Amino acid sequence: MRVILVVERCHLFPGLSPQGFLPPGAIDLEAVAGRLFFAERDYMEQCSHFKQVIPYLVLTRGEGAATRVLCYQRRTKHTEARLGGLWSVGFGGHIEPEDSGAGARRSAALLEATALREMQEETGLEPGAGALRLAGYINSDAHDVSSVHFGVVYRVALDALPGSDDELIRLVSAQAEPHQARWIDARELPALLADGAGPDGGSFEDWSKLAVRGMFGQ
Repeated sequence: MRVILVVERCHLFPGLSPQGFLPPGAIDLEAVAGRLFFAERDYMEQCSHFKQVIPYLVLTRGEGAATRVLCYQRRTKHTEARLGGLWSVGFGGHIEPEDSGAGARRSAALLEATALREMQEETGLEPGAGALRLAGYINSDAHDVSSVHFGVVYRVALDALPGSDDELIRLVSAQAEPHQARWIDARELPALLADGAGPDGGSFEDWSKLAVRGMFGQ
């Protein structure tokens, strides 16, 4: 049985649930830290009264007009069938009990521990905690799957890592095994979000669309 970190929706959103990409100040996770708990994932996937907290990591290089975002296309036969073949700007995963070790009791510490673990597991990169910057949150009840998840979005600056852009792509591709991966100019991404308007005629997953619009403009 796999258990993951969740919070009851009513504690995360005392009123109506805001939708879309939310700025960093919109949610105070430390205020609900005492309401976070671990529960069986299979059950929580069917219960929209709770939100599974998911760190969502957007990898970048450069600043301002020179910002590039690491984008990847999942293989058609993906473990999450609904995401197969779609493009993404984010890496992430559930918060598990192992992430609460070493004194990680505060929400921020739990999220950071999970983000660093997911980064290493999914990309093979270890940029360190100093590379993480909270960019905002994602909440969407548009689909059954997204209705039970809550994204904590981090921008992860990879500028301090050695190697060229191409070398980092090769490292990430060897670890994540996507169909393909590439750096895309952040200024170009908003124009690629319509279905079929992505690279090679592909489409971006819903959370990536929300993250791009919130982080890099309409």
